[in-house]
Amino acid sequence: MTVLVGLLATVVCLTSLFCVVKLLVRYRSGEPLLSPLPENPASWDGFDVASLFVLFIVCQGLCVAVVQHLFPVGDGATEVFSNANSEIVVTVVGSKGSDVLGYHLLANAIAMLVFTCVASLILRARGASWKSLGFQDEAPLTGLRLAGLTWVIIVPPLLALAAFLDRFVKPYSHPVVDFLQADRTAWAIGLVIVTAVVAAPIAEEFFFRRILQGWLEVQLGDWAVVVSAVCFGVAHLGHGLGWIPLIGFGLAAGYLVRRRGTILPSIVLHALFNGLSVVLLLMSDLN
Repeated sequence: MTVLVGLLATVVCLTSLFCVVKLLVRYRSGEPLLSPLPENPASWDGFDVASLFVLFIVCQGLCVAVVQHLFPVGDGATEVFSNANSEIVVTVVGSKGSDVLGYHLLANAIAMLVFTCVASLILRARGASWKSLGFQDEAPLTGLRLAGLTWVIIVPPLLALAAFLDRFVKPYSHPVVDFLQADRTAWAIGLVIVTAVVAAPIAEEFFFRRILQGWLEVQLGDWAVVVSAVCFGVAHLGHGLGWIPLIGFGLAAGYLVRRRGTILPSIVLHALFNGLSVVLLLMSDLN
């Protein structure tokens, strides 16, 4: 198993290096890294962006309250608060710690999906089309290919940076890591996959790469990619220094959305990135 993992990692790293060299050659020749498609300018404004962020926080609070009511867990003292990304962070003392973490991860996943649906309907009611919301792709197979290629390019350098920061600067921390360390059942693994690989990519790409970046593109043009990437990274403060490589991820995802005019490839990219992180986390506990 170790030999196979090492072989796959070597192949990914070499492929990443090859793609980076090709992109540099393309850039130096004056060609665009990605051929841009027609833009879908956002029809919403800054007030809408701020209002939808508040909506996301409200969804978090309501879903936590509902989940706590439906699945009461005793025998454990808990401290629950929201970080900069409005993700639910729980400090647990007691025998039911993993259950509390699990139910709050469930609430977080539900809140992200509810927010995406409600925010989409609100913007639609205000005149936005499904295409302007980023949910349509004129060439979905091309988008999938670009998502996979982008994943191959960014994974080695970003994981290397994350590993360096975790080992030599400040250890990484996240509720998902704590949850899987406390509970390795099929329920726990399935819940983490739903949260990290399904709900988070959909909701975060919709808000950061379409709602926020879409509005910023009208104001700042290409610089919107940089601003939204920084906001995406800062929103993950509180997880050690993991927010630093996440800015790099945000730049890649934002550029992909900027050129494609749709968030579908970036959702796939985000799901692949988070999925690999979950796999590595599960494998690390086997060693």
